[in-house]
Amino acid sequence: MLVLARNTFKKYQRRALISSFYLALFFLVWLLLSSYVNLGNTKQLSAYDDDWDDISNFRKELSSLGIQTKSLVSSPLLLNEIEDPTNSTFVISGVEKDTFSLPSIGTDSSFISFSEPEGYSGSEISAITSFVSRGGTVIVLDDFGYSSGIADAVGISYSNHRLYDDEYAVELDFNYVWMNISQNHTDWEDSDKYHLGHSRWHQGTDPTGTGMHPCSLWSESDVLFATREEAGLCAHHYNSTSKMIEYSPDYNLLLNAPSAFESIEFSGDFDYYEAVGRSSPQSYLDLNNDGKITLETETAQTEADSQGPFDVYIETCDSSDCSDSKGGRIYFLSDGSALINAIYDFNLANSGEFDTDGKSINNIPENDNRKWALDVIAESVLTANNYTNKDAIIASDDAMVIFDESRHSQNVLFTDAYNLIYFLLVYLTGDGIGMLLLFILLFLAFEAILIKKTDPEPWRHIFNIIYYGFGDAKRYGYYTRTNKIKQVFLSRVRNLNALSREEFDRMPAQELQQMINDPMLVKFVFENKKYDLEQTVAIVKRIKAWQKG
Repeated sequence: MLVLARNTFKKYQRRALISSFYLALFFLVWLLLSSYVNLGNTKQLSAYDDDWDDISNFRKELSSLGIQTKSLVSSPLLLNEIEDPTNSTFVISGVEKDTFSLPSIGTDSSFISFSEPEGYSGSEISAITSFVSRGGTVIVLDDFGYSSGIADAVGISYSNHRLYDDEYAVELDFNYVWMNISQNHTDWEDSDKYHLGHSRWHQGTDPTGTGMHPCSLWSESDVLFATREEAGLCAHHYNSTSKMIEYSPDYNLLLNAPSAFESIEFSGDFDYYEAVGRSSPQSYLDLNNDGKITLETETAQTEADSQGPFDVYIETCDSSDCSDSKGGRIYFLSDGSALINAIYDFNLANSGEFDTDGKSINNIPENDNRKWALDVIAESVLTANNYTNKDAIIASDDAMVIFDESRHSQNVLFTDAYNLIYFLLVYLTGDGIGMLLLFILLFLAFEAILIKKTDPEPWRHIFNIIYYGFGDAKRYGYYTRTNKIKQVFLSRVRNLNALSREEFDRMPAQELQQMINDPMLVKFVFENKKYDLEQTVAIVKRIKAWQKG
């Protein structure tokens, strides 16, 4: 009775331990998912959804221009796999999720970092900056998201405050702010101070000038194009009357609830930056986050909002002046929704294609957001210097635009879970520390299997008592159990005599004793006797020396 109670207790104890293990595992998985999966946010800014606040129209137009488009759902570590990114662009539109703080090799590669920057891990940021240094282009569109890690890597800081400006779209409301990039803007006082335009794209008219936008050089070439489609990647500058590309580097960008950049302390491996676009002098940063403009005359100075202008659009390069046609660039725009469908294709929006909260969108003002985005892409993929050959204005075979979908919140659990698993797989196989951790985990798992291997019952046909008596009895405790040794020995007797289990079980005891033909082993099999360690070792040695007959 006591033995039965003890066995029952052990059974329930084992079940309790297993249940506790799975509960702890479930809690850890839930904690991990809750920090990464955010189902409360409506999915937006995706290059593969067609709502008004997605960016699919931008992707579709690039595809129609012959540029290969891809999505990245795991980690920017995969950018390291691109051999030559000269004609590649990586688009980050809103970073809605932070990264895991996973161990990684620091930027110095001489130490391990356990705390990660916002948005992307240290290894991912290194992959992005390496992508740029090797000639790739990166577009970062974000305001209050988690792009700080990328900005900090090149010495740029987000203010993390809402920007309000008197220059807003009156057709909509104050949430939609204008940013003008032009050398000819004269509406504001001290226009030259706030609107220098894109200096590199504006420089001279000499086709041999470095850093000039490729479409501007085509504009100077006097080449005629029969159709807009023939103008290729500069078709958005095509004049149907003159049949020519008429490039203009002036842009009037429409931003939706933007932020701004607080400071620029240029550092790192990049050598150049330019504040290309600024807010107006009558703009304010909502430093106290009260949703309204608070002047110094209205409150204490420490609680007042800061008056502009503020840097809103910054270009940074790994070359000294961004003029190297093979050098990489990063474009920072402090608005994650600059390329959303409703703004990018305002004519389509005003035709009633989109609606929000049950209301049709039909009053989006004309803007140059599409023109600017296509100019960035054109500069990224057009590297030819023959401005008379029309084939040179077509995207090359390796031209590619990659959209980062890994940091967007999903409204489907399984999608986010898949992205999470994919992210961990890329980390474990693409990061130096990750690969080391994977090797250690596999080694420990293999060792655990060896240590915790089951009783040798499934392999009784081969005599599997190999460790006992050689100083390993504590590690392989089941070898001290005489009943297990008996089972193994009897299995050997049965196998060597070519008997089935049924035949062996029906065999009379006297016949079995004759088969064993060893008084010591016969006594071991038929007597229920406790054996000490020395006696068990002797039995094992005797069994190992036993032969049929």
